[in-house]
Amino acid sequence: MEACVQDAKVWLCDNGLVMNNNKSQAIVIHSSSLRTPTSLTGVNICGQLVETSPVIRDLGFNVDANLTMTSQVANVCRSAYYHLSRIAKIRDSISTTVCKSLIHGLVTSRLDYGSAILYGISDRHMHRLEMVQRSAARIVRQIRRGDRQSMTTILRQLHWLPVRKGIDFKLLVLVHRAIYNGTPEYLAALLRRHTPLRSLRSAGGLLLEVPRGQPGTFRPPCICLCRTHSVEQTSKEHT
Repeated sequence: MEACVQDAKVWLCDNGLVMNNNKSQAIVIHSSSLRTPTSLTGVNICGQLVETSPVIRDLGFNVDANLTMTSQVANVCRSAYYHLSRIAKIRDSISTTVCKSLIHGLVTSRLDYGSAILYGISDRHMHRLEMVQRSAARIVRQIRRGDRQSMTTILRQLHWLPVRKGIDFKLLVLVHRAIYNGTPEYLAALLRRHTPLRSLRSAGGLLLEVPRGQPGTFRPPCICLCRTHSVEQTSKEHT
C-alpha cells in the first residue's frame, strides 16, 4: 500500500501536482459483521504516519468504513433542514420562482451531489432523504403538513424526481455513457454485454452481465452493477 502511495505521489509530481501529507486520510473498508476487520492502524506516507479513520471526507462526500453512508446522509439532512427552516421564515415574502431557486441552490443540489454513490443504502437512510425532499416541496407549494395531498402529484407538478428515482437515473446515465461513449474508461471496462449461449428471446434485450461474487464474501464485488439488467431494460423501454 505504501508503494502505491509513493507511485501516486510520483505521478502527481510528474503532472505538476503536489500531495499534501497533512491533509491525507486513510480508511479501511470492511464489513460491519467483522469483529476485528484488520490490524492496519495507519499508513506511512513519505515518512509520516497517517492513522486510519472510521470516516473520511473526499470531494465533499463522507465515506464511512462500512459504506453505510450514515455520516453523509446525516450531514446532508442537517444542512438541508437548516436552510429549509430559514427559507420557510421568508416564504410569504418571496415568489414561488424565487423560492424554487433558493431550494435548488441550497437543498436539492445537496441531495443530488454524488447521489449515484448512495445506491444500495438502507431504506431508513433513504426515507430521511425523501423526507427532506417532501419538506422542500411543501415549502414551495405552501402546503401544511396536515394537508392531505398526494406527494407524488406535488413532485410531478414541480418536475422533481423522487430521491430514489433520481439515484437510479444518475446510475442509468453513467451506464449509458460507459456503453455507448466508452467514457469513463474505468467504468466502460467493467461493463460487458450479456451474450446467451443459445438462442433466447432476451438476446436482443441489451442486457449486461452481472459480476459474480466469490463464495464466502460479504457481497458481490460491484454493487452498482447488480442493477444493470433492469437499468438497461428500462433505458430501452423509454427510448
